[in-house]
Amino acid sequence: MKKTSSSVQGFTLVELMVVIVIMGVMASLVLMNMNGTDQRKAMQAREVFMMDVQKLLRESNDQARILALHSQVATDVAGFQYNVVEYQIHQKNETLLQQNNNSNSRWQNYKDFSTRILSDQVSFRIQPLEQRYARASNSELLNANAPKLIWLGNGEVKPVRIQFYFEERPVGNEIEIDHLGKINEI
Repeated sequence: MKKTSSSVQGFTLVELMVVIVIMGVMASLVLMNMNGTDQRKAMQAREVFMMDVQKLLRESNDQARILALHSQVATDVAGFQYNVVEYQIHQKNETLLQQNNNSNSRWQNYKDFSTRILSDQVSFRIQPLEQRYARASNSELLNANAPKLIWLGNGEVKPVRIQFYFEERPVGNEIEIDHLGKINEI
């Protein structure tokens, strides 16, 4: 007597559903990792920025220079970028005409700092903190048109709060720089 086996080769419905669930989980991990990569780029840009701020504070103090951070918002053809400018103190023997010149001409690119261009969709906002300068007389450093973050070269800094963003969402804690240049994450 010959037995015929009717074995049908194939997958059960449970096996197919398990494979589909596993593929869905893997696809979501890949998508999260791609977004995480961009998020890591934003965090890395933030860390580089903090190192730049510390370096500029040291250089400003060591060389008694007035330095300021100058940022440029992203456009269709260029990403968000920042560089450093130096305030040029004119000599006493300059003419009255030169003194009345546009104050922006006193801010010149700082040759020892190259422009930093941030990754796509990464930016930051600088918010000045209230600070009274009772004996300050140079309105070019204090008025509304002056840069928001200035290292004054004597160990002081115009206090600010800085927030980094990725795709308009905050990245990390806000960075606060006090009037003595101390950097705090709040």
